[in-house]
Amino acid sequence: MMKTLPPESETGAFINFLPEELHASFLKRKVKSWMEERAFIIRDRDESLVFQLGLSFVAAFFYRIPLSMGPVDCFSLQAYALGRFGAQFLDDDDLALLNEKLKIGLLVRGHKRQILFTYNVLAEGMKKQVFYRTLDIFKHGLEMTDQQINILMSTT
Repeated sequence: MMKTLPPESETGAFINFLPEELHASFLKRKVKSWMEERAFIIRDRDESLVFQLGLSFVAAFFYRIPLSMGPVDCFSLQAYALGRFGAQFLDDDDLALLNEKLKIGLLVRGHKRQILFTYNVLAEGMKKQVFYRTLDIFKHGLEMTDQQINILMSTT
């Protein structure tokens, strides 16, 4: 695991997709303590946690969404799939094609037109092992995304 995060992660690279929703601070604290137990290097921001996962750096945003049956807590994991220079080789049709092939998560254009891999999770009642499994699934999705992008870029 890398000890420092890439400098790009300091430039507001990730997107809060639900800025109007309440911040789920309890969920954030819970997730942060799990990650600290597992020796993740975390940068705590007001609305997110930024951390390393394999070779990718990731942000987790935490939301409390008010529904008629009561509020639910959820979080969004975001990681770079392609930086702004690599992203210029994939147009919107390519993104749509990649998203069709993904079993989990979604590719979106983010800050500075970089391409992000996002994975949204309903966190109600989530236990520690379920959260770690979620991270594993997210990592698998990142690896699949990487693979699909490499295939697409090698055929263009």
